Amino acid sequence: MGISEENTRRIYTSLLKQAPPGEFNAVFDDIRNLHENTVLLDEQTDTTLVEYNHDNFLPVYYDEFPKSTILTKYNVVDQEESVYLEPNSNKLFTWDAIQRVVLNTQESNLTFDPELVAWRAVIQKELDGYIADHFFKHGIGAAFIHDGAVIICISSHKYMRRNCYAGRWCSKWEVPLFKKSSQVALNGHASVLTHYYEDGNVQMNSTKNFVLNVAYGNDITAAAKEVLKSITEAENLWSVSMFEKFNNFSEKTFKLLRRALPVTRTKMDWIKAHSYRMAKDLAATAPQ
Repeated sequence: MGISEENTRRIYTSLLKQAPPGEFNAVFDDIRNLHENTVLLDEQTDTTLVEYNHDNFLPVYYDEFPKSTILTKYNVVDQEESVYLEPNSNKLFTWDAIQRVVLNTQESNLTFDPELVAWRAVIQKELDGYIADHFFKHGIGAAFIHDGAVIICISSHKYMRRNCYAGRWCSKWEVPLFKKSSQVALNGHASVLTHYYEDGNVQMNSTKNFVLNVAYGNDITAAAKEVLKSITEAENLWSVSMFEKFNNFSEKTFKLLRRALPVTRTKMDWIKAHSYRMAKDLAATAPQ
């Protein structure tokens, strides 16, 4: 009895969503070669790719935008038509998920609470400084208005095929609407995924949830600075913690995984061993 169509779709989705950064197409090609139902795979890929892009905060680079943006569930306007909002230019753009390009743009007629618009603008300004200071060339930070709050999304992707590694950082923070002289909780989530595949296949996936208490004063700009200061400190502490764990993993865990050398302290020469075996077999079959 074969696998049902529903289970096949579930398997396709699971495999595709596990694709490391920048390697979705490679995983898709491998699945296509392994399974004959390419029509079903193509259908399932259409929906899975959207979820994959949203989960991984796929970067979008387009010359008409004042700064690069990100594909997320917080700025999608029409998922079926792949229409998203770029908040800094207030433009809608249509995204081609297969070619990974912007097809067209148009002015947005979406309306938001003016207080949220002002709050988003000052947060975006402080976010730009954080990205420039901590993420070098590959970081993108975008602030979106969603469900009565400002959502900060940070994305940093790096692909180095010639060096056989890829990685990405994603973090998301929900910032309540600014109110003078108040204390609020910032809920955040960050994830790091790396893939190293030279002479092996090693993936590392680490996630962290945050809850930060931040006090707002009377000044909206000072409040935005306080928000980004708290986020910066929290993400830096987590980064340092990960580096320490990696060093420990390299120095201790990997050493335990390595196979010990024989008593001769040299590796087995399998070519010589094979030659010895051949000589022994020939001697055994030679006429006495």
